[in-house]
Amino acid sequence: MIIYLVKVEDKKIIFFRGVDELNFPVGEVRGKGVTPIDFVSKAEELSSKAFNGYLILSVKGNFVEEGIIFFKGGVIIGCIVECLAVEKTIKGNDALEFFFNQTKGKGFFHLVELTRSQVDLITAFDEKLLVNKIDLKELPKSIPSVFSIKFEKPLDSKSTLDAYGLSELK
Repeated sequence: MIIYLVKVEDKKIIFFRGVDELNFPVGEVRGKGVTPIDFVSKAEELSSKAFNGYLILSVKGNFVEEGIIFFKGGVIIGCIVECLAVEKTIKGNDALEFFFNQTKGKGFFHLVELTRSQVDLITAFDEKLLVNKIDLKELPKSIPSVFSIKFEKPLDSKSTLDAYGLSELK
């Protein structure tokens, strides 16, 4: 799911993974900005509008992290987070803590509107994205006050030179 490039064409957003396009439906960009964001207020706003679509965040901790939270009829229904540098993808309920942490990081976001059918397609193709119902009144308890590093590079016995076959340069 890592997004190397976000391209906006004719008010539509297209995501690319390297050279391969992701399989999320193209939608209308309804908002964009910088993070940190007040996600509780944003979720309440999207709930009142019965929003269908997703909010995507890209933030920089030790590495670039991306997260997407999906809405259907204004209700949070799914989540996915990825950090390519540590080859980690987390989906569903397990991803929520990471996503909520990302709302406090430094980066940017896009709000993408889809049709209800498009949201249904996303979750039909990957049910692991689905999350338990979230009560918006309880949401503030899940959002940290500051961003914290969640992704760490595992210690590897090989040096960087070894990893690239250049151990003779030590």
